[in-house]
Parts: sequence; structure tokens; C-alpha cells
Amino acid sequence: MLLATSELFDMPVMSLQTGAEIAQTNSAIIDLGTLHILAYELSGAQLDSHPSFLRIEDIRELSDIGFIVDSSDEIITLDDIVVAKDIYTKHAKLEGMHVIDEQGTKLGKVLQSIMSTHTFRIEQLQVTRPFLQSFTETELLIHREQIVDVTDETIIVRAASTDNKQHAKLEKQPFINPFRGASSPQPESAKADRR
Repeated sequence: MLLATSELFDMPVMSLQTGAEIAQTNSAIIDLGTLHILAYELSGAQLDSHPSFLRIEDIRELSDIGFIVDSSDEIITLDDIVVAKDIYTKHAKLEGMHVIDEQGTKLGKVLQSIMSTHTFRIEQLQVTRPFLQSFTETELLIHREQIVDVTDETIIVRAASTDNKQHAKLEKQPFINPFRGASSPQPESAKADRR
């Protein structure tokens, strides 16, 4: 299911061991290289240290009552992180990042990111248009396959004009019916075969 990333903020984190809420999600930790959510930063009175995180691998289930984990042992701190520690400390946010195409044309800013709840991968970006362009179209929806590169401040996407030129080339090619062969159809003969 596709869902806005922000809809999973302020979600309870429930422990199967105690049956109680042990924390709440604050924000997502996103790897800008792969656009995968690695973890959620947590808040709550029961946490021993701040910042604390819940890795995606440690989530047993996402349900109506929140994230379900085995126990509070699943919550980690920065000291527990060995791989990709810089991603956790940098804490990049897609919302508000500038979006441009390969030719440098400004397309707008990211309003929200849309993720898959099965893979925790960013699938689409909802982009608000700059002021003058907002008169013709207020928002763009960019699929992850259109994204060429993501830097710390900018998301670069495939230029629309390149896609349109390739699409126009495909439209100009004539249709060849494979059942007709190379020769043009011949009219049926009016003569009957007599014996």
C-alpha cells in the first residue's frame, strides 16, 4: 500500500513482550542514495537515551495500533549503529528539497514523499510548482524511476522533453501488420475455379 511518509509519524511503537506502548515515531531516517527508509527516530518518556531509533528490520508488523516490535530491546542508539552511521547523524529530509531536471530547469519543491508500506521505499514525490508555473499545474507527481540523482539539497529528475522526443519518435513509425507480410493485400478473384 502507498502512504505519505508523514502519516507514520507520531505512531505508537508497541511491545509484544509487555503489550504496552514503549515510544512514538518522530521522523524517518532516509538513505538518499537508495530512497529507502532505514529507521524511525523515536521519542517518549520511557526511552533511556536520545536520540533513539527503531530499525525497519526490527519491526514485526505495521498495524492499526502502530508499529509492533518484540520488546524494547529493539530500540537502538547512535552508539549501537555500525553501518551507515553518517545517514543517521545527517538526518536528511526529502520534504522541502528543490527538484530540477537534467537541464537545470526548476520544477519545484518536494511537498511530501510517498512510500510503500511493504518495502519502506520511497516510490513517489509530490512536488509543488514554482509560483509562475503554478497557474497551469499546481503539483507534479514524480515516480522514483524518473529520479536521476539526489544530492544533499537537490533532487535531479529526467527531463520531460527527452521523454517526449523519444515518445514522438515511436509515434512516427508506421504500423506493420505481421499477418499481412511485406506485400500489399490482393483483391480476391471473381473467377470461380471450374472443374
